[in-house]
Amino acid sequence: MRNEKIRCVIFLKTTWQRLRKRKKLASFTVYRDPLWNNVLSLNQRERRVSRLNRTGKNTTGWARRLTALLVTACLVMAMALPVYAEVDLLPDAPDEVELLEDEQGTASGEDTTPPEQNAATPVPDAATPEPEQSAEPEQPAPTETPEPTAEPTPTPEPAAAATATPTPTVTPTATPEPTEQPQKMYAAKSLDNVQAVSETGVPATYTLYFAVPSGWRDFTSVKIYAVATNDTNKKPYTFDMQEADKTKDGRKIYSAVLNKDKHYPHGGLNGLEFHGYNGNTLVNEVVIADADANPRTWWKTFDPNDDTYIGGNYYDPEAEGEKWSTYTVTVGHKYFAGKTMAFENKTSETLTDVKAWFYEPNEKGDLIPVGNPIPLNDIAPNFTATFNIPDTPDAFCSFVRFTESDGDKDTEISEYYNFYNEEVTGENQKRFQYSEGQCYCYMYNGIEDATWGRPGATRIYYDATFSKMALNGDTDDFSIPKANNNKETIYYRIKGDGVESESGTLVKDGTNENLYYIDIPQGYRSIIFSGDAINGDKETKGNGVSTEWLPIPTDDKNCFYADTNDDAVYKGTTRGGYWAPKGTLRDAETWKNPDTKVVDIAAAEFTEKPNTKYVTSTLYDYYTDYELNGKNRDSYDNDNAVNQRHWVPFRQFDQAISDYYQSYVNNNTGKSIIYPIYTGHFQPSDWAPKFADIASTLNLYGWSSYNIFIAANNSNYDIGGNANGKKNAYAFQGIVAGQRDSDGDIVMNGTTLKEPHFNEKFLTGQNSKNAKLGKVYHNVEFPFTQKEVFVESDQKGKGVKYWWFDSKETSLYLRKDTNSDQLYLGNDSTGETTAEYLSEASHNVDSASDPNKVSTQYGFFPFNETTTSNSAVRYNYGYGAKLEIPFTLTSTGTVKDDYNNEIPIRFYFSGDDDVWVFIDDQLVLDIGGAHARVSGVLEFDQRDNKKNTVTSYVSRVKNSKTDNYGAEDCDENKHETETSITYLGTTEKYYKNASVSIPNLSTGKHTLTMYYMERGMWESNMAVAFNFPDNNELQVQKEVELSKVDPDFKNCFKDQKIFNFTIQNQATHYGEKVAAGSDTSGTKEVNFADCDEIKPATDSTEGEYIFKLDTNPEQGSGPEGEKVLHWYARYTDTEPVSAARKKRYGILTLKNPIDIKDERFLTFQVYVDPGDSGGDLSLNNLYLELLDENDVQKGSLGTSGINGATYGSVEVKTGAWVTVKLDLNKMKAQDGFNGKVKTIRVGDNYSRHIYFRNFTFIPKAVPKTMTGFTTDQKEIPDYGSAKTGQLQNAINAQYTSTKDNDTQLVDDDGRFVLEDGETVTFSDQFRRGSYISLKEELNRNLYDTTWTVCENGQAVTSMKGDSESVTVTDTNKSLDKQEGSSPNDGRTEKIRPNDDQTGNSYTGNKPSADTIVFRSYKDPDENSSTLTKLKVKYVNTVKTGGLKIQKKAAEGETLTGTYTFKVTFNDVGGEGLEEKPIERTVTIKGESTGTITGIPVGTRYIIEEVGSNDGAKLQSVTVPDSCKSAHVIKNNTMVEGVIEKSKDPNNPELTAIFTNTQRTLINIEFDKLWKDANGKDLTTENRPGTIYIQLQRRLATSQNDADWKPVNYPRADSPNYVTINRGTYGWLYTFSGLDQYQINTDKSQTDYVYRIVEGTVENDQFEQVAPGETITIKGNTYVVTAEATAKSEKDSETGATTTPAKVNGGTITGGSGKIVLTNKLQNPKFVLDIIKKDAEKDENSNDVLLSGVEFKLEKLVETTTEGESQWVVDKNYPFDSTNIGSITGTTDDNGKITPNPFTNLKPGTYRLTETKAHPGYNLLAQPIKIKFTQGGECYIDEQLIKDGDKFKPGTNNTYTMNLTVLNRKTPELPHTGADAPSLWLLIGMPLAVAGLLIFTFRYNRKGGRRH
Repeated sequence: MRNEKIRCVIFLKTTWQRLRKRKKLASFTVYRDPLWNNVLSLNQRERRVSRLNRTGKNTTGWARRLTALLVTACLVMAMALPVYAEVDLLPDAPDEVELLEDEQGTASGEDTTPPEQNAATPVPDAATPEPEQSAEPEQPAPTETPEPTAEPTPTPEPAAAATATPTPTVTPTATPEPTEQPQKMYAAKSLDNVQAVSETGVPATYTLYFAVPSGWRDFTSVKIYAVATNDTNKKPYTFDMQEADKTKDGRKIYSAVLNKDKHYPHGGLNGLEFHGYNGNTLVNEVVIADADANPRTWWKTFDPNDDTYIGGNYYDPEAEGEKWSTYTVTVGHKYFAGKTMAFENKTSETLTDVKAWFYEPNEKGDLIPVGNPIPLNDIAPNFTATFNIPDTPDAFCSFVRFTESDGDKDTEISEYYNFYNEEVTGENQKRFQYSEGQCYCYMYNGIEDATWGRPGATRIYYDATFSKMALNGDTDDFSIPKANNNKETIYYRIKGDGVESESGTLVKDGTNENLYYIDIPQGYRSIIFSGDAINGDKETKGNGVSTEWLPIPTDDKNCFYADTNDDAVYKGTTRGGYWAPKGTLRDAETWKNPDTKVVDIAAAEFTEKPNTKYVTSTLYDYYTDYELNGKNRDSYDNDNAVNQRHWVPFRQFDQAISDYYQSYVNNNTGKSIIYPIYTGHFQPSDWAPKFADIASTLNLYGWSSYNIFIAANNSNYDIGGNANGKKNAYAFQGIVAGQRDSDGDIVMNGTTLKEPHFNEKFLTGQNSKNAKLGKVYHNVEFPFTQKEVFVESDQKGKGVKYWWFDSKETSLYLRKDTNSDQLYLGNDSTGETTAEYLSEASHNVDSASDPNKVSTQYGFFPFNETTTSNSAVRYNYGYGAKLEIPFTLTSTGTVKDDYNNEIPIRFYFSGDDDVWVFIDDQLVLDIGGAHARVSGVLEFDQRDNKKNTVTSYVSRVKNSKTDNYGAEDCDENKHETETSITYLGTTEKYYKNASVSIPNLSTGKHTLTMYYMERGMWESNMAVAFNFPDNNELQVQKEVELSKVDPDFKNCFKDQKIFNFTIQNQATHYGEKVAAGSDTSGTKEVNFADCDEIKPATDSTEGEYIFKLDTNPEQGSGPEGEKVLHWYARYTDTEPVSAARKKRYGILTLKNPIDIKDERFLTFQVYVDPGDSGGDLSLNNLYLELLDENDVQKGSLGTSGINGATYGSVEVKTGAWVTVKLDLNKMKAQDGFNGKVKTIRVGDNYSRHIYFRNFTFIPKAVPKTMTGFTTDQKEIPDYGSAKTGQLQNAINAQYTSTKDNDTQLVDDDGRFVLEDGETVTFSDQFRRGSYISLKEELNRNLYDTTWTVCENGQAVTSMKGDSESVTVTDTNKSLDKQEGSSPNDGRTEKIRPNDDQTGNSYTGNKPSADTIVFRSYKDPDENSSTLTKLKVKYVNTVKTGGLKIQKKAAEGETLTGTYTFKVTFNDVGGEGLEEKPIERTVTIKGESTGTITGIPVGTRYIIEEVGSNDGAKLQSVTVPDSCKSAHVIKNNTMVEGVIEKSKDPNNPELTAIFTNTQRTLINIEFDKLWKDANGKDLTTENRPGTIYIQLQRRLATSQNDADWKPVNYPRADSPNYVTINRGTYGWLYTFSGLDQYQINTDKSQTDYVYRIVEGTVENDQFEQVAPGETITIKGNTYVVTAEATAKSEKDSETGATTTPAKVNGGTITGGSGKIVLTNKLQNPKFVLDIIKKDAEKDENSNDVLLSGVEFKLEKLVETTTEGESQWVVDKNYPFDSTNIGSITGTTDDNGKITPNPFTNLKPGTYRLTETKAHPGYNLLAQPIKIKFTQGGECYIDEQLIKDGDKFKPGTNNTYTMNLTVLNRKTPELPHTGADAPSLWLLIGMPLAVAGLLIFTFRYNRKGGRRH
């Protein structure tokens, strides 16, 4: 009986009722034991074995013992019978069945552990009645009936046929004004307002239904009149309702869908009325709550869970009792029943058997077919078929789709269209608004190019975004459409030659509330749009009510973008605009007047002025309504009248800001914009003309909070409404938050919303207007000149110069350099600086353009250079500026004046309007609000416990306090003076101060960012001054040129510290000065000797996985005897990548965790064995993971490698130790990582021997002391070069970075690392006149690199000749855009007579390396400046390539479908720059190609086909011979390769060819199993690493073995066999894309039969082994058997799962499947080769061989007697046909038995007995026990023979045991393999006899023997 585990259910009658109460499920396991042939429970079996293995006694004698044995046997057999019966009764039962048992902690008091005997209680059979039950049994939960699928199956029966006709010339007819149509409804379905609900419970939309009273008469339409605010300044809105149903008594029911954002933003209504209209005349009304009430105290919400819920969604004024209820629909989509639809074929091919299908959604939203499809028959190109929407009593329908048929199946040629324009959510669903005669035809030119409209017509659009704004309170309503009638109607009229003119209204597009369209028939040439009806062909309307007559476009510019109101409305002209493609960004400057610029920017040569500091700035220009029309303000009406047109000219801009605020509030529950700010002059209501007059037309967010609105947007009032005429020169604080966001942008206070005026994305398109609302100018050079601006009356501060600009002293304008694109602020000054040059174009004026009534004469107007002076209406008053000033401080934060006074370093601002100053991301100075001149100061004094603190002062602050935001009044009336500062001789008092802490302020490099905005109109003032320390500077800038790189790859080069630089210096003057080093106390090393454990994740005795301490593979590269970590995994792990990572880890567990919270880097060294086949190491395949004590991980998450976390590029080479430096900040961590590293795990995806050492955690290198801020050259470090007179690594040179706030140090290798866009600055780190050697470590495979040396921001293209300081070899030498890695200016530093050379070894000779001299190129002797400022800019242009995929049809076929490919990129640039693999989709139509270009060279890729729309299947994948960088992988289904540089960037070489076929293809999977002779798995060491298989096939009609033919796979030119190497997942392999049946010659499509055979390969020739035959591999013989299984497949159309393939043993026919070959090790054969000789050698030391010795060999078997196991001779064992039971042999003269009878022995246990001795010798004292195993092993007397000379394997699975038997002459007794003195035998024999006597005596006395 097989020893197998059986799981079965044991039901015990005595425990049945207990089990009924139990809730948990358990299993019970029994075993069929071969020893007793009974069924025992697991614990019984263990006890029985335990009893057999221990010593016991039997006191009852043999009879009792025999009786007990018989009783036990009977009991066991009885126990087994019901178990067997249960198994037989349940042949299909699962392997494990579970029972009910009490839950833990039962309170029944009953013992829940069943007694042992219960385990053997029989299970009642099927006939046994169930026990009685005291209670009703628990009922199982009913099984839910599956719902029908949403995708309906087309019904083939045709309905009424449609006729296809050529597209006619349409005769224009008046188009009725469209109205919104009924919502979808279901019969007897309670809607209950099941709608999208926000977190508050208020739905996103709410449908209201209204039953018209029976008394209403003469109404033609019904509207809602409602209001959603208690702010009586806001007027109610009117909204159209649509006819939806009828009441039971015949009254009409109307409906409307309200939108939360638009109609009830606060969740409900403050007033609600239903109005009946006849035309435009109100004739009836039902008032629920007066919408015009004042005050509005009524409030009802749409939240059903709120106490103020309105009560329902259906209002019936004639209902009995409660008027509100939940609407129940009784009719559905019937509005368009019977109406005409059409299908127009706009393709070039005839569509066959076209059908129209109609659907109606059920309650779950599944689309249910309505009737039969309507056949439209064949439709030729440019023909149209018409048909009617179903109109039967039950034919409710709202969706339509179309199919065509090729005779076999229907193919979709449209999406599912909802023609009621209702919201759709299902897959492949779209919507449109059906309109009879206007939008009723499906115009098909491919699914992706199909629209609904009028057949044969051209659709054009009208964008009303700007034209719909009314001007109520300013002028009459001249908008398009008219804003005040709420009808949203736009009129049109078209005319042409030979056609009748047509008038009508546009259709509102369902995708955009501002978009309208009309389908224009052929023959029309002109169109006019209007807010009023146009009835004549020459008629137009002024004041912007209509456009002029416009030519109808014939190109893709199909949308008319109408202008704003300014200036057509005010000038009485028609409204302008421009044509552009629909959906494009509104940009009149680009589309309308390309030759007219909104802002004039003068072109002038930019020359840096001496002693001028240029600060990088950004300017933001905000467009007025006039400028949004593409017009320049220089041409604006110069009337200077006081009116709203001139005071609020930014209406569209402000409205977009309001929408921006409102959208954030709507999407962030509980949030609000505390202080909303806008641009313009918002006149308080106390003075005329007040802004309140026009406020309703703008509806600006925050206007309802009048005091806050006016206080933040007007200079006169504070938040309490107080003015007193003295608040205009006060700051308004609290508008923006105290911290910038993660993008470095300022945000509105209390929110995460970016301030819109400085949000570039908002300004340039991402706004509610989809318009370019302004323009941003980057990298504008802002000049500051030096001046002593803060000198007190006592001369304190004298001699301290500030970088300074003041608009009242200097006029600056935005200009562009004529020689480059460089933008800068400049003027026409002819002096040495731009300072103190004034222009009348910057003269301040008041609102009436009076230049004499202003506080300062001149202001800051950077966009005004060409503007008419003294004309307020033409001035640009809407702009912003951002200035960024990098700075460092002295250690005290002070500088000394001429009198040795410590003067604080300062930053000063004075002017208007808003100013916010940040240091890094912290707000430090708040001068917000629209105000007149206000001053603010930052002081950086670090003395007196002020370290890392900045103190801010503001002159005056007005009350802006609200809740936790804003500030209280601070002026002379409320506060004492905090400080006084004298600026340009005028003393200013400051009444508000604050202190702000900035980390590392006194040591690091920081950036001060000033945001300045002019938005309040009229005057504009700016004064800025600062005295941050200035230094000699060397900057190094890195830029990566990505213009040729595909956008998906550009981010791979961002935030990557991968560009390594080395810098050396040679000081040419002065002596030694040591550079301050870094603090290294935080370094933490990993000591391998102090680890708990070093092991591989997978234990392996066969060397598959290694992780251990090993000898350094590179001798001499470390200390003698150094131990390093050795990692190895036998298999690759790339398909899919890193799927087996958990098995491959090398795990290093530390005894004590390492806290890395304060560490910045992890360095280690890695060595790759050069003999590995895995090739060079790739960082995206190498992984390193850090785990804390809770196994929370940091680094290499998921399947990622260490790429992306490196600090600097790493060039990994084989055969050498390479240092890898990881930035811990870039290593991503799982949530909860606590920073205490307990475990380090390493590994790689390839099979390599990798060694690791020197794991070290290090902090960022920061200096112990700061240096710099000096021009005393001898105090600057020389880095050891003064003594050596040679270039030396600039170790510990200090530098700051634009990407980091800390000061950093050059490392011990002279190295620093940059990233794209980073600039580092060495301030006073190199002496003037010293040599600097700067070199980038180039990756020439990936980049083309150039360098440029700049001085003061300008490239050096020539240099001054020989001077007192330097010798110049070539004055025309250009240092601009030079190729290479290291700049060389060719200059030599001179030693002048007065130079201090003490301690310096410089001889006056230039170093041989490439160097530059650290001096000015324009003025090397520095006569005009005391500072040297050089910059070296490196530009790395990424080399790119591409790939091309070709789609090819199988031979004799054509392809016309669409095929989709997924291309996965990794190891970007060969440096692993990607964060995760980049995936791209390539779509190829028909037999063509698809291309991806712009991929960085060295990037790896995998191409796979993922879909087709025509059912074609992938047959093969090939790589052309010309492509050497790619190969086919994944069983001939994918291509893998590496990108190489393309000769033609836009046309890369062909990469891969994917061949598809329409034939039926199948896939056959292969796997291999290895078994020993007993059917157990063979261990890995006994298996080969490689096998050879062959795929064969023959026709299913053949039974002839000769017809089996090999299949060359994967290509016809491939070998006829496949080599399989064992991998991580065994031997899995797939033959894909195989023909299911024979082609070309067999029209009946006879299936192939496939099989797989194994074989051997010699000289590239495959020799097969037929199934069932044997194969010898590595000396082992196996029987090869095959077994096939069919694979289930899912039908793509029906979804049904079928198994089409048929299998027969090891063959597969008619479908896909799997074939497994099993190699079973054949029973090994053994030979016992005996040599008999004397134990002693003769006198000549020769062996004495003994003849005539006879040996007998017997086969032993194990038996059990009385419960004891013993070995006995198998007397019936056939050694051969003549020797049964035993076989003998006798030695001859050579001591051997010849011929040897002991051959061909099978595995088993044998006894060898010496039966006849050589004369004079004794027989062996006892037989020799010999055991041969199935695994090919030999044991002699239980000892394994490991000596290879004694036990040898041979061919054909045969083993030979060479057994030498030694004998001694009498009295010695011979024994196996050694001799022993007979003395021991003589002593032992008596002892044995004595023992036997004692044993016998005790047995007889006690009645039995002891076992």
